[in-house]
Amino acid sequence: MRIPNFPLIIPMLALVACGSTGGPSATTSAPALAKPAASAASASAKPVASGSGAPSTAAKPAAAGLGQPLTAKLQPNPQQWATLKDGAKKEGKVVVMGPGFPGLRQGFTEGFKKTHGVEVEYLGAAPGEALVRIQREAQAGKPSVDVYLTGSPSCWSLAEDGMIEDVSGSLVDPDILQPSVWRDGAPRLLKPSPKMPPNMACGIQGADWIMTDLFVNSKMVQPSAIKSWKDLLKPEYKGKITSHDPRVPGAGGATLAYVYSLFGEGFSKDLYAGQQVAFNADYQQLANSVGQGGFPIGMSLVQTTVEPLRKSGVPIERVFPEDGPGTTLGGFSVMLKIKNSPHPNAGSVFLNWFLSKEAQDMYERTMMETSLRTDVPHQVPEYVIPKPGVKYVDGYDPDFHFKYRVDAEAKVKEWFPR
Repeated sequence: MRIPNFPLIIPMLALVACGSTGGPSATTSAPALAKPAASAASASAKPVASGSGAPSTAAKPAAAGLGQPLTAKLQPNPQQWATLKDGAKKEGKVVVMGPGFPGLRQGFTEGFKKTHGVEVEYLGAAPGEALVRIQREAQAGKPSVDVYLTGSPSCWSLAEDGMIEDVSGSLVDPDILQPSVWRDGAPRLLKPSPKMPPNMACGIQGADWIMTDLFVNSKMVQPSAIKSWKDLLKPEYKGKITSHDPRVPGAGGATLAYVYSLFGEGFSKDLYAGQQVAFNADYQQLANSVGQGGFPIGMSLVQTTVEPLRKSGVPIERVFPEDGPGTTLGGFSVMLKIKNSPHPNAGSVFLNWFLSKEAQDMYERTMMETSLRTDVPHQVPEYVIPKPGVKYVDGYDPDFHFKYRVDAEAKVKEWFPR
């Protein structure tokens, strides 16, 4: 089954990295299904969750030396900062790779040049394409990219292959290391994967927001009708649900992993396979299909494509099931520094600038992902802002990712072979 092209296409490349993301040109499918196994709605292992209040990283911080958190490595160094800025001006430019949002490209190129007088060459690419390029160039000994804006899985995989640097050594600007301007009291360094050194920070995470798991067309399905994830198994919803394709990098895998962690493999198979969920890796088509009612229920839509439709009066509404309020993610806000890059000083300066109020303000407005800076006013939909007192699963915690998401994504490929 293929979602038709609706007239509400927004002229914007719609990508998201919920962990990581796929490209915009994939197809929709509802593969032929074998009879699903019986539901196993209880999970024996519980997912990693944050405490009450605004969510934080879920498990204890990874060690940096003798039991110290990774952030203990962050030290302001005015002299080094001055040296980096001088070196960046001599290099003349920085090459940044990231998602192909026009607003993001413009914000980076104009903002960084205005502040530091250095040109930005911005390469917009889907994660799969970006990873292949970075890996091939590293193997050839000719990296062309200085910094890469992506999600946590790319950070871990490139670090495990030795292709990126520990970013903590580059973060020296005293202005960005003030505890009062960060929700966690310091910039958030992404915790290492099990195969990485325990004291390595492969990337910095600039945002933290509630994953957009479940939406409905409110003219066709009352939001109050879905109080539990298990309500999606009702016979009347069979063939009426669409989702971002969890078989490719992106938002679909984030929602699948969360459901899998809560209710186990049996329920997840009953939902995705038993209810004949239609997959689509094009975020704009996905939002349009729910807004136009082709599929009245949508999983793993993203705010950058939903919000323009909502503002035009399209009846799309976010639903929070009581038995699963959601995960928090960093989206595309993880910045990596490529090893042996052509403009190492400019790359380091860009990392620091990305954590500035100026850059974070631009990023939040453009990507609709809630910045971790406390002095950036929220300019995002209310449904992505973490709520005090709610326990969320940290989808960017490596314990959760490698325990649930990796397994869940392997299973869904078995249920829906390509």
